[in-house]
Amino acid sequence: MIPYLNSELKMKNVSRNAFPVLILLLLASCSSSAQDARVTDIHPGGLADFLEQNNAVIIDVRTPGEWEAGKVESALTINLGHRGFNEAIADLDRDATYLVYCNSGNRSRIATRRMVEMGFTNVYNYDGYHHQIRGEYKELGKPESR
Repeated sequence: MIPYLNSELKMKNVSRNAFPVLILLLLASCSSSAQDARVTDIHPGGLADFLEQNNAVIIDVRTPGEWEAGKVESALTINLGHRGFNEAIADLDRDATYLVYCNSGNRSRIATRRMVEMGFTNVYNYDGYHHQIRGEYKELGKPESR
């Protein structure tokens, strides 16, 4: 066999085998984007309008030590890092509206993605720092702890 033909055949096999993998990767990235699209960010300064339009349950996904330093008083406290997080979230009403916050917006984004994966339909991420949501909450005349 001519050497370059053998190389050509190998490349065709690689291309044929790689195509399904590329399709799966493309679909997976679309799925992730679709989940992100179902989570709306509430930016600092937008809490009053959001709460005026939504009867939302607020969830604080920080750690117990962070809660002790202060939190939105009415917030459910469900530690994202605890192994029982998914079970605690699974007990919630999937049709209710939730606003999730943490210290900086990173853990709340992870939590909201998980919630969407679990079938929650009205999930919002507070895309700011915990002191910002606490300050906005206080400005609304609502109590905050500490």
